[in-house]
Amino acid sequence: MMIMKRKTSLALLISSAFIISGCSDGEDGKNGEDGKPGGDGDPGTSGLHIDMASEAIAHINNASYADGIITVNFELENKQGVGLHGLSPENEYHDFRFSLAQLKTNQGSDLKQWISLLNDTTNDAGTTFEQGFEKIKDCAECLEDHKDGTYTYTFSTNLTTATDPAGVVFDPSLTQRIAIEMQFEYASGHELAENAHYDWIPATSSTEGVETRELVTLETCYTCHQPDSLKAHGGRRLDMENCQSCHNGIVTDPNAISVELGHMVHAIHMGPNREGKDAEGNVVPMPYTIAGYGGDHAFDYPAFPTKPFMDCATCHVDDETLADKDLWLANANANACSGCHTDSPAQHKSDKNPEFSCTDCHSAAVHTDHKKPYEAAENYSVEVSKVTIDSANLIQFETKIMDANGELVTKDEVYKQGYSKPYMVVSWDVEKDYPDYNQAPYSQRRIDLKDETKATWNADNTVSVAVTMNFPADIASRSLEVLPVLKVCFEEGTANRTTCDADNAYPAYVQTEAYRAVLGDPDAVVAERRSIVDTATCYGCHSKEFYHDSNGVNCIACHTNDKSLKGNGEADNGVALLKSTSFMYKAHKAEGHDNGHGGSGTILKTDCTTCHSAVEGWGGLAYGFELGRNAGQAHAIPSSQRPATGEVVETWYASSDAAACMSCHQKYMSDAAMSHIRSNGGYFGANKDADHIVDVNDAGNAKDAKEACATCHSPQKVMEHHGFSL
Repeated sequence: MMIMKRKTSLALLISSAFIISGCSDGEDGKNGEDGKPGGDGDPGTSGLHIDMASEAIAHINNASYADGIITVNFELENKQGVGLHGLSPENEYHDFRFSLAQLKTNQGSDLKQWISLLNDTTNDAGTTFEQGFEKIKDCAECLEDHKDGTYTYTFSTNLTTATDPAGVVFDPSLTQRIAIEMQFEYASGHELAENAHYDWIPATSSTEGVETRELVTLETCYTCHQPDSLKAHGGRRLDMENCQSCHNGIVTDPNAISVELGHMVHAIHMGPNREGKDAEGNVVPMPYTIAGYGGDHAFDYPAFPTKPFMDCATCHVDDETLADKDLWLANANANACSGCHTDSPAQHKSDKNPEFSCTDCHSAAVHTDHKKPYEAAENYSVEVSKVTIDSANLIQFETKIMDANGELVTKDEVYKQGYSKPYMVVSWDVEKDYPDYNQAPYSQRRIDLKDETKATWNADNTVSVAVTMNFPADIASRSLEVLPVLKVCFEEGTANRTTCDADNAYPAYVQTEAYRAVLGDPDAVVAERRSIVDTATCYGCHSKEFYHDSNGVNCIACHTNDKSLKGNGEADNGVALLKSTSFMYKAHKAEGHDNGHGGSGTILKTDCTTCHSAVEGWGGLAYGFELGRNAGQAHAIPSSQRPATGEVVETWYASSDAAACMSCHQKYMSDAAMSHIRSNGGYFGANKDADHIVDVNDAGNAKDAKEACATCHSPQKVMEHHGFSL
């Protein structure tokens, strides 16, 4: 039926055509007039829609000012320079905002500070303030998308008629900063975040030669911090310039605690060492505590290696590209002083007179005086000579401690108190990560120059040393090192040497090369330990002195791979824990080095290049964290970081590459991960006899391991595992 119906319809159509044709014998009509041209269509787009971008780079091209209104032209593009169009107030993910601040110089002072405009109140009384923003979501008509990655935004606030809650009056003749903050957090988990700023003088539209406030750079912060760890406020604040304009001279928390950048940074970096006087005049801890959206937060965890002193030059570097690099020495910002010292300084012998600011009496230059003893000690030296080791394992040598002019230091000018002693640390097998702990613990390899049973001070201030140690039988053919680790006393704040019993004596570690030799071959080139750590980065954070025994970065001379474990508190189930004391473990997991699982999260060390070296090798850069370079070593490791109830945590040993991973990850490693390590040649464990006593061959099994980790886990792959790239 359906087929027949289709044929019938076709026949009718054909016959109708013939009928029409037969009736048409007249002329065709004239063509009609052309229609009018249509209107212009919407502009097309060029570039890439911003929601398709993997990253966004913002740049403010220019700005204009008229009758209280600022208009800014900016562009967004990806790393390839392709414009990103589609920024929209209607898009729920497009959190895009602008802020304004002006640079004010106090009359009669060198103090220059950014002062925010568009301020909001932060407490019910309206007495505390924070910088406000204009968001594109609040003013759709303010934003114009030119469809090619360029945009125009016109501020809705009239700066000449609006009343600022903080009483700030806009001055178009001052340097003004426009700042952009964008943070798109998509439902997929993808994120775009970017900052940009533009400094100018609205009254003249000038951007050249404008007043600035450039004291530090973000790159200097990266000396200690990883870039990702400084993405503040959930990842919205990325650039130093944005931090400065927001954390400015008038902003506080709701309790009127200053969050001005100078005050805040100094206070946070003091960590648990920040202290002041309470109402009764007692010196008590006063960690910087501010009220945030999640409640009060105290910065009472390690934040900066403040001992032996706060070295201002760690952050305030002598950088000629910074227009205001010396402003911190102008004694202008007392608010920065109270960041470290609080409003009731512990250093004051009496109550601070509230009518005076810190800079009325004190100079910032006093901070530079603290490092004078250390700078002097850098030019001192310790000479070791006449080294012999006899068949009875008696080592003898002569030593002398000299200043920069070659004058010998006296016994009374060499520091000894408590744990700090004037040591000469004897080691061998330096290229193999120093002696096995089980053969010669560091406590048996350190010679106290003020121990009369080991050292004799001669009349000419030379020192003769004679000590018996447990040397290997072939010590004459091995690399030998004698490392001086000692302090000389100076008058505090000066380079003048003094006796250590003087009231103003201040000890500083001598920085000098270690003695190294192969005793059986005077002409031998003494092997050195492979390059692992970039020592400059250590000094970048720690300044002049590390935790103790600080002559260069020679921590492994004592903190060897197989050094004995120590107590580490208890697990939640009450089982006693242990932790490694090796240099590698301390570098990876020491308090302050690894805050990835707690603390501020700003001192993350997952980027291996933060500390590790990168030196020229045969085929390019050789990285200090490259695996497979330290075969034949045994590392002492706790048997568990997650012990079961009733389990006894013991000392086990791990092969080198396995130990490197476990130094950070042992607590979080699954059975599958451990199986992967072992199946690729790694060793971790303990052989036990029938009485469950650790076999003496346990460390030998770790040394004999044939690890294949480096086959797959190249330096590039290791970095990728940690979320970075080389």
